[in-house]
Amino acid sequence: MMSATRDSRMRVLVGYAHYTDRLSYFDDWLDAFTGASQFEAITVNVVASSTKAKLPDLLRNVDAVVLLHSTNGDTTAYLEPHAEAFARRNVPLLTFVGNEVNIPGSPIADKRKLFRIIRPDYIATQLLLEAGQYLFEDVATRGVVAVPHALNTFAYQPTRSSDERQFDIGARAARYLPHLGDNDRNRLLQWFSESGASRGLKVEISDKRLDRKGWADYLNNCKATVATEAGGWFLEKDDATVNAIRKYILSNSSGYVIKNDSPIRWLGHRMPWWVRSILRNTLRTGPIRHEAVVNERVDPNDILERFFVGRERSPFYSKCISSRHFDAAGTKTSQIMFRGRFNDILNADEHYIALESDFSNIDAVLATFRDSAKRQEIAGRAYDLVLSRHTYVNRMQQIYDLLSAK
Repeated sequence: MMSATRDSRMRVLVGYAHYTDRLSYFDDWLDAFTGASQFEAITVNVVASSTKAKLPDLLRNVDAVVLLHSTNGDTTAYLEPHAEAFARRNVPLLTFVGNEVNIPGSPIADKRKLFRIIRPDYIATQLLLEAGQYLFEDVATRGVVAVPHALNTFAYQPTRSSDERQFDIGARAARYLPHLGDNDRNRLLQWFSESGASRGLKVEISDKRLDRKGWADYLNNCKATVATEAGGWFLEKDDATVNAIRKYILSNSSGYVIKNDSPIRWLGHRMPWWVRSILRNTLRTGPIRHEAVVNERVDPNDILERFFVGRERSPFYSKCISSRHFDAAGTKTSQIMFRGRFNDILNADEHYIALESDFSNIDAVLATFRDSAKRQEIAGRAYDLVLSRHTYVNRMQQIYDLLSAK
């Protein structure tokens, strides 16, 4: 299908949930729709109190509906009050899915329950198609489509040459909880945090989140970043294992614990980020604690051994490329990562420096990193690939073609 012209623009209602500026891909997807030549985007924040009253009228005057990751990624609570209105639409609806993994406070089962009410025509998965179909094919009326993240070419550009950057290795990422049954990200971050300096590397690794501009600036100050594929090796439609882990942890915790799916958490979403940070630090001590803080103090080996040792992985590949891989590629920041499929987009030692999961080739990896020409050649190939085929402009055309098909 040919690209849309101004005369053939589709009027699309884009639903999003605004409660943080520390998940930059939320902003990227919203900006992509509002800036796309194919769409006349009518945006609606499902968190706003005024949305419920105006939503029926908006739905009567659009050609299609798109619900972004933010509407269901961390919680379905913001979207639930509007589910019946979306179900009564008479136009195609595509919903993205955030956090396609079993984690505390963001159950896959809640997403599936909500989708059964809304009856989306299409569900857009970040995962490889077979994994997304396993999770959601039975709750999509027309099917599941694979739509991974992409590069925002306006936000992520190389503003410094590789050799001008302050840090050799940098990363800003939260540690994975043991509930996923996967310790890859934690092992990778820990190795570079603890051993990087002894290998002569200037390393800066933190779990402190940044807004989009801060993240882009940070990447432009790193010669390389370390990362893994997103997600884990175990997926369940009913969250049975993660629920059992939560029960086990909470039953062994003292004092009062605010659960991840408590309404208090939703109130926290409405607070400025600096207020949330203060509250989080406050809840680290004392008789009242948040479940997230309790989880940080759990012995991960106990959870992994008790719930995952000897268990078979999902029968399909359940990890995926994340927005951060595209962000790094866009700033020409080299990526050192465990081998993976990365949605069959990035290839090992062609687009990233591939590290074996047991670190057996770490010397070769560091030798490649220290060779400035090789390092920049690999980063350059990732940049060229992503810029030519995996920008939000490409994704908007994919969505337009899908929603306009008869």
